[in-house]
Amino acid sequence: MIARSPQQRLKLKAFECLCCQRRLTETNTFCPDCDTPADLSQTVATRGEDKNFISMLGASNSGKTVYIGMLLDMLHQGTQDFHGLPGSSYSVHLQQHVINSLTRRQFPPKTPADADSWNWLHCEINTGTAKDQRINDLICPDFAGEAIAAEILNPGFYPMIQTIVSKSSGILLLCDAIAAQTNSVEEDLFALKIATYIARNHGLNPKNRRQHTTHQTPRVAIVFTKTDGCSAAADHLNQFAESHLPRLTDYCKHTFDEHQFFAASVAGNVIAVSDSTGIRSKIPVHITPKGILEPLRWLINR
Repeated sequence: MIARSPQQRLKLKAFECLCCQRRLTETNTFCPDCDTPADLSQTVATRGEDKNFISMLGASNSGKTVYIGMLLDMLHQGTQDFHGLPGSSYSVHLQQHVINSLTRRQFPPKTPADADSWNWLHCEINTGTAKDQRINDLICPDFAGEAIAAEILNPGFYPMIQTIVSKSSGILLLCDAIAAQTNSVEEDLFALKIATYIARNHGLNPKNRRQHTTHQTPRVAIVFTKTDGCSAAADHLNQFAESHLPRLTDYCKHTFDEHQFFAASVAGNVIAVSDSTGIRSKIPVHITPKGILEPLRWLINR
């Protein structure tokens, strides 16, 4: 795609959906086929850089929204060889939504299942040295956990998820470390469902792994979140994965040529409180992000 000047961008009246390539115009708010925001597609269409899709998948309450919002905030403060800037207002809204919530000692509310309510990370990533700098548009939707579960059971139910996953060169598979430690079977099986869904959308089969090519096989970063409350995952990462997610670990070994486990946390300390009605909620006492950038750096440095 040829880069356009600001004057040319203003004249862009028709463009393709970044997800499904349906022809859209300025009158569209969302893509009629897959519900991708038309404004985001228009912004991406005006840019000349390579498009790098990253999918973030995980169970409900695994910390996807907090992770992706903190990721964007930290990219802004990144180093010279790994830095990011928002590519659209959608990313700024997502960053503001997460950081403002954490500043108020709250976690952001759960992402709604409706696709038109999902947040998107669209970021211009600068990597490499000044002499060998690479710039890519990074696009990563914040899918709702319930929507991911529904799509896995009924592929095509959320066409946006299916299309983005199939286009993604990298996958962030988020697993709640505390849930994996206390209810390992359930967390393991759901993560395994996600892994098989990824493999199916990339045409991968464990029995035919030798036929895979680098182009066909996405990198998969399995990220244990909330490790501030699970020292075993933070201190003994691979052993923790094999002990608490044995099915996922074995499947990844036989299916994905490139996969790796990571430990991440946003809140340095979390306390649980109850209101007058007995409803419990968790409060982040202070924010100490750890291991947020490492999975993304590993995914895109291929």
